[in-house]
Amino acid sequence: MPRALVFGGSGQIGGACADALERDGFDVVRTARRASDDGRIVGFDAFGEARFPGTDPFDAVVWAQGANMNDSIRTFDSERHLDLYKANALFVAATLQSLLVNDRFVPRARLCVISSVWQTVARRDKLSYMSAAIDLAEQGILINAVLPGALDTPMTHANLSVEQVARLAALTPFNRLASINDVANLAAFLCSAANTSITGQFVSVDLGFQNARLV
Repeated sequence: MPRALVFGGSGQIGGACADALERDGFDVVRTARRASDDGRIVGFDAFGEARFPGTDPFDAVVWAQGANMNDSIRTFDSERHLDLYKANALFVAATLQSLLVNDRFVPRARLCVISSVWQTVARRDKLSYMSAAIDLAEQGILINAVLPGALDTPMTHANLSVEQVARLAALTPFNRLASINDVANLAAFLCSAANTSITGQFVSVDLGFQNARLV
């Protein structure tokens, strides 16, 4: 019988995922912060002295333990934000590493992280999921992020060999690296009066590096 591990198995979404897996013939281990009295839920704390139940590997793992909150840049609380990051991101990384290190996956195991639409769709009071763009809109403020790739700078050439720089350049369709001026010019445009409607964007300056498939 295939085995599945569901983090957050006591919650509504996690419980539903566990139920569905059981209907499909999986032997499901459900975990939560606290074990249930009936033994159906196994207590598990990724940041404590946690041990995965049993010794057999898992065919499937679902992460459904995430936390949720409403916040804006005006009500931002660093401790609450850090707690959310731990629950939604660090927990997944820590448990995934532990499962890998302890060889707890069968070959070709299937993994699923339950995320949220607010990761890609912004609305007010969802700062921790997206960006401050929506919160700042009522004041007419535009906010964007510029994401430089490897740049043709003295630092790049000091830290990388000529061959390494050449390999990076060859991974762009233009066979060269972007410059500091490319980054600065974009930042200047986004901050200028000419930008009247671009907000909440993550704009890469990498000469197509991220999207290029040159094979």
